[in-house]
Amino acid sequence: MEHFVRVILEKDQGPTLLDESVFPAQTLLETTDGNPVIEIPLNRELTNEEADEFAERLMNYMTEQGHTNFDIEISGEGE
Repeated sequence: MEHFVRVILEKDQGPTLLDESVFPAQTLLETTDGNPVIEIPLNRELTNEEADEFAERLMNYMTEQGHTNFDIEISGEGE
């Protein structure tokens, strides 16, 4: 997968996938520390502006779903 978005959760939030009607393609991974990671593939590299907008919408979605402690990583040039 060349381009992606990853949401890294805390261990206590447990492994979970996002709503498949919103994010139909996603994979559940795990960090070396055992934290759940949700990886969402992207069709192309996002511009900085698009990445900022995507991250903002995803942050709002995650907060609405009750997640309070997570990181969002979006692939970019050189990744």
